[in-house]
Amino acid sequence: MKKNKCVFLDRDGVLIKDVGYLKDPADIIVLPDVASSLKRLKNAGFVLIIITNQAGIAKGFFTEEDLKNVNNILLNIFKSDGLIIDDLYYCPHHKDGTVEHYTIACDCRKPNTGMVLKGVGKFNIDLKKSFMVGDKDSDMLLAKNSGIRSFYIKNEMYEHDNSVIPDFTVFNLKEAAEIILSINSAL
Repeated sequence: MKKNKCVFLDRDGVLIKDVGYLKDPADIIVLPDVASSLKRLKNAGFVLIIITNQAGIAKGFFTEEDLKNVNNILLNIFKSDGLIIDDLYYCPHHKDGTVEHYTIACDCRKPNTGMVLKGVGKFNIDLKKSFMVGDKDSDMLLAKNSGIRSFYIKNEMYEHDNSVIPDFTVFNLKEAAEIILSINSAL
């Protein structure tokens, strides 16, 4: 059985503007060139999976229903532009949360590999042909822990630990997609 290649994508700061704890769909701002870049990856045969830590649930800033509403609106924005995202996984947990049900150390919170492994199981993904695009050190460490190549999108909201070395450093998803597509054509 043929294995699939995948691009795992962080949500905030990669696909949409990172506004902090996003709970209102009205605050969704899709970043420039995101839809066209995702379409190019999809047309090249990549499975597209969004994986996102959402500690705001564990910290009581918003509910899981708020998050599901935001995610559904985002997926519908992409769908109205002719783009289907294959799946979206989120981690609502944080060991320092205030909402007891979500205040745990888990295997799904990045940099742990739970969300990637869920996608691997569901979509028969070949990690050697897959990529992670994110804007935080936890995304780069997740990629390393999963054995996939990483793209770090530079941002000004979070400090980057220079000891966490991504495979590629880019300014946006469009630039990451260009490199992924050139690597893909060489495989």
